[in-house]
Amino acid sequence: MRILYKIIMILLLLPSLGFAQVVISDNGEIVAKGTANIILAGDWTNNASNAGFTASSGAGSVIFKGTSAQASGGSKYTIYKNASIDNTAGLVLGALTMFTDLTFINGIITSTSTSAIYIADGGSIIGAGSGKFINGPMAKIGDSDFKFEIGEGTKYAPIKVTSLSGSGTVNAVYYQSAPGNKTNLTAPLEKVSDVEYWILDDPDGGGGGFPGDPYLNAKIEIFWQNADESGIKSVDPTILRFAILNGSNWDPEAATVSGSLGTGNGSVASSSSFDLNTLNITFGSTDSDANPLPIQLLNFTAQCQEQNMQIEWSTASEENNDYFTILRSEDAEHYEEIGQIMGAGNSNEVLNYSFNDLNTSGEKFYYKLMQTDYDGKNETFSPIYANCDNSKKLSLQVLYDADEVYAVLKNSPIGSTYNMMIIDHTGRVIRQEKQKVNSQNYYRIPKQGLSAGLYSIIYFTNGNVRLNEKFFVQ
Repeated sequence: MRILYKIIMILLLLPSLGFAQVVISDNGEIVAKGTANIILAGDWTNNASNAGFTASSGAGSVIFKGTSAQASGGSKYTIYKNASIDNTAGLVLGALTMFTDLTFINGIITSTSTSAIYIADGGSIIGAGSGKFINGPMAKIGDSDFKFEIGEGTKYAPIKVTSLSGSGTVNAVYYQSAPGNKTNLTAPLEKVSDVEYWILDDPDGGGGGFPGDPYLNAKIEIFWQNADESGIKSVDPTILRFAILNGSNWDPEAATVSGSLGTGNGSVASSSSFDLNTLNITFGSTDSDANPLPIQLLNFTAQCQEQNMQIEWSTASEENNDYFTILRSEDAEHYEEIGQIMGAGNSNEVLNYSFNDLNTSGEKFYYKLMQTDYDGKNETFSPIYANCDNSKKLSLQVLYDADEVYAVLKNSPIGSTYNMMIIDHTGRVIRQEKQKVNSQNYYRIPKQGLSAGLYSIIYFTNGNVRLNEKFFVQ
């Protein structure tokens, strides 16, 4: 059921109403009263000339509960007092969106620099974690302590600000890539992360009606969810540091460190206070051997073949990388080694690897990739799952061939039409066009005008994100 509200006002008084899609246009308006819930299986589009949607002070909520990716957008921004996402396929924002209270049950919300999330003064985010966070930039208003439940792609990487002084707006965004100027280090800092960093800044200088003055004297805490993935090899506070970019140099700051190594989580909290005005932040180390961060892994996939499993991965850079070990499990708990592939040692180019698992008697497997240095130190990356029962499922893969980069659509019918978008690491749209699947099912990604760095290619149908993969330009 697609509901179009136009030049009328609907008062929601029932405990809950379910809709396939909601479109608000002209002078239409929805007013949610009391505890009334709107349960939505499709998209929310607000093209109204007025507020479009007004939530009362009650406990009612807009619940995104679809089975495929949903979208919230339109020409008018929407302010949700209470909203929940319960959709493993996720929610994509197409316009600036404000929440007072946002609850994650299942799924990731994707935002961009032009469709960011704002959390209202005194608002909160509940239930965030791995697989349940904001993929892209978000901002908060007000002076209360706040944890930005953000990440990139499928990686959850929150950041927290406390002891705020002022009444402004601050934006937070996480990048799963190497920060700039990473070789410009202030002693005793020996290394900063090669795989991740955060930026805190004033999102719009007060534009759009939001406060623009930056917060003063704030304390900051950054989190890791898997120490091995973040390259954390020591939780000694004299070694693991809070690193902040000061001009062109990374400075080590005293910090409180808590957490565990291996697959454990933890955090580094600054002891000093900072004005939140375009800060670049990451993990640093005073011991270059303690946080080796030996490779930057771009992707790790498993593809079902007729009689075997094709394991593929790509790296953007390698440092002292001796070899890779491929591990397999049927229950995600007990892994066995099934093969090794030699590494490149040292490299600053994109390198592609593959391994053919011929011993696949079952249909469902988990795989892990472990990297080992020349000195015997190793790092294990998060597992991937391959289900050959779903081998005909639509999928997207990025392949590198010489100086070319290709996006390959697998199991997509010839003639299918998609909206394709390329965005950079800040969420800025670089290219957007319609594509029709050809007989080869591939698309050569144009690199003209793209500077070196990490990008994402996204395929949409009917405004929903269907497929999303990263690619690297050298």
